[in-house]
Amino acid sequence: MLSSVTSLSLGDLIHQYRTKSNVTLSELARITEVSKGTLSKLENGEVQKPEYYKLQAVTEALGIPFEEYIELYIKVEKSPSSVLRIFSEAIARNCPTKTVVRIAERYLTIAKGESYDVIAKFFDIAIQKSETELKLELLQMLIDYSRSHGIMPYIAKGLFQKYLIDRNDFTKLSETYQSGRYLLNYAGFLNERERLLLYYCLAVHAFSLQNHKESIELSEYVIENDLTDSEFRANAIFNACNSYFYLNDMDKGIYYFQEYKKFSFPFVQDNIRYMNGRISARYGDVNLGIAQLEEYLRGASEYNLVYTIVLLMELYLDKGKLDEVKKLFIYENMMIKSLSDAQTTPEKRGKLACFYKLKGDWLREKDEISEAFEYYRKSALEYAQISYYEEAFNSLSLITNSTLISFNGLNRKAIEELNLVFNTLSS
Repeated sequence: MLSSVTSLSLGDLIHQYRTKSNVTLSELARITEVSKGTLSKLENGEVQKPEYYKLQAVTEALGIPFEEYIELYIKVEKSPSSVLRIFSEAIARNCPTKTVVRIAERYLTIAKGESYDVIAKFFDIAIQKSETELKLELLQMLIDYSRSHGIMPYIAKGLFQKYLIDRNDFTKLSETYQSGRYLLNYAGFLNERERLLLYYCLAVHAFSLQNHKESIELSEYVIENDLTDSEFRANAIFNACNSYFYLNDMDKGIYYFQEYKKFSFPFVQDNIRYMNGRISARYGDVNLGIAQLEEYLRGASEYNLVYTIVLLMELYLDKGKLDEVKKLFIYENMMIKSLSDAQTTPEKRGKLACFYKLKGDWLREKDEISEAFEYYRKSALEYAQISYYEEAFNSLSLITNSTLISFNGLNRKAIEELNLVFNTLSS
């Protein structure tokens, strides 16, 4: 790549590369089928903006990288539609963020006519980009432009797409939830499907933060407004069902569970089998619940595996069945693998953290102190990664420094590591 100067023109760039390659104007004209006269005028600055297909032929022949010549080209391109096509091409080429952003800025600067139409075209191209950093930057540009031009629907759409990305950062659950709640002020500018998705995502988000009342409120909006028998509505009903159970409102929980049973999707049938055991164990016959969960575990889905294991561990520990708890440890790697699923929520990751804590309890009961410390540490860090800071501190506080001193086998290094984890969580 040749070095460039800020004042470098497109003609200067082509001349540099042609000279370095020892290619004459005549040879370049023959290779590209662009006339020698046109090439000469381009290099001399008499033609500042060649036809785009001719420019590509020349740059391809000379091996000039797209990001080197395109920023020079768009400086003199005055057609919004042409710059928009180049914007789309830059995204398709996976160009550096800096290049794509400069093209986007140029488009928004020179675009004329109806502002709504300008931003609508920009939005359609911008959301196709899968790389998170670039998409977030483009969405912020869209939001800023929409605000300055009073285009309410695209303020809403931009904020919504940004929320869908930001909510995947489990270390900022509370912060991103509040930004999602703020977005409800713009919900009326979203289309019906987007609005339902926003409420559902917030319902799941609230559930992960253990804000079960808000989760119910948001879930019930979806239930009341999505009148289809879709998977979407089924999931909202299941979310409401679980939230009511966590609030110990059995009547409402059972009501929504019965509504959920009306759906015939395979994942619904799987969830029902798990929930039958959970309901029996928590609200009825514990021994029946254990039997149902053990039966379900033999063919448990990857999605419900971690829930089933943790619930069984809790039930076994309550009954002092330590040998039965040990049998569940073989599922540890399978549970970790199940969390790579795209549907994994922070709440589900919290169940893995709970598994680590329960295994630590079992190990401590067996006087295997060093191993217990390791699992309490893993539990704390897993909780911290999903913003469950109270649970993280609880896992660590199970072994305080004063208590550790009385445990054989735990060395000073382990105590120092424990203090380091405390300090990390405190910061």
